Amino acid sequence: MSEYTENRSAAAGSPADTEKEIDYNYIADNISNISRIALRIYENDNLLRFLNTTAFPVDPGREFIDEMLQTSRSVSYFITPYYHYYGILKNGNHTLILGPCYHLQPTHAQIRDYMFSLGIKERYESEYAQYMQSITPMPLEMFLHLICLVHYFITGQKQDMASLLEEGCISSNPLPETKPPIYQKLSSLSSEAVGEPLHDTIGFENQMLQYIQTGNVSELEQLFASSTPGQVGKIASTYIRQIKNTFIAAATLASRAAITGGMPADEALSLSDNYIRHCEEHSDPHLIMNLQHNMIMDYAQRIHSLTLGRHHNHFMYTAITYIQEHLTENLTVETMASDLYLSRSYLSTRFKKEMGMTLQQYIQEQKIEKAKIYLKNTNRSILDISTYLNFSSQSHFQNVFRKYTGMTPKKYREHL
Repeated sequence: MSEYTENRSAAAGSPADTEKEIDYNYIADNISNISRIALRIYENDNLLRFLNTTAFPVDPGREFIDEMLQTSRSVSYFITPYYHYYGILKNGNHTLILGPCYHLQPTHAQIRDYMFSLGIKERYESEYAQYMQSITPMPLEMFLHLICLVHYFITGQKQDMASLLEEGCISSNPLPETKPPIYQKLSSLSSEAVGEPLHDTIGFENQMLQYIQTGNVSELEQLFASSTPGQVGKIASTYIRQIKNTFIAAATLASRAAITGGMPADEALSLSDNYIRHCEEHSDPHLIMNLQHNMIMDYAQRIHSLTLGRHHNHFMYTAITYIQEHLTENLTVETMASDLYLSRSYLSTRFKKEMGMTLQQYIQEQKIEKAKIYLKNTNRSILDISTYLNFSSQSHFQNVFRKYTGMTPKKYREHL
């Protein structure tokens, strides 16, 4: 028996309790050939094989592997802060880790972020971009079906996707809950129907989706305050699963309405996946219903902001989009003005008039927000972060960071 194989007893009820040999090497090869997803084989947490789908030498999951190996579940999934997802399968002393996978291919700015978190030098950016683009995009639901199938092949035990979602992923990054509970209004959407199920939600849903698509926040709030959503049919065996399934349906509808309204598809779908993940981590119906309200309003508010940018203030929409795309580069007012075909004086004066702060202040503020993400989600040194964000020196970075947060980067990381 090779180092990649393990004996497994035949499933209960089979004619004979013979031992079945599992060829992990064979499984890995076929998964890779079918899905183009990378796969790792571990024995007692020691890496036996990393089956990479490209020749790129760095494992994109290396920052999270140790955390994934700690799980005791036989099948689970992990979502990184960058919305990459991984599947973890355990059987005896062996562990298989599949991934990364994602819903849509990342943007240029996202690729730079991934590279920085992994410590990849900028000169390899084009190679890393090719590597990321070689990964087959796959919705989270489809990916979970895949790992459930592999789990069954290895263990002979069935695990449905609903149960896997109910257990939740093994990573956590809670969203703030800023709205008051409105579960009294939303609860009728999740009622367990008795007898013949009701399906009188269409009118409410259509109006809600129209307000999301147009970014009509005030009308959407009024809709929640004055209308009764109606009831859906019974779509789960338990009350909490009914509420979660209703949440997932609402997230799907809201994200599609937002895309129609002009939100970039990758942003809308990533936001949907993130909200669904946090929904699955809750077991309190009131919290889930409150989160559902937050999600729906969040989509509407984002479309409202985009609409203002496109139709009422094209200048600000263009300027802010440019800053976000080039935030980690050597971003100067002169370069930005040249790229946007504007004079430096016009760009600076107009931006300050619209935002109430100088362009340089806004760029610094956004760089600090980005630095906070790196301090939280990576192990990169303060010097590395300072250099990557193109501060003139580490001391300059620390001074600016303290100005906006009231503490040094080191203290901020220690308080996480």
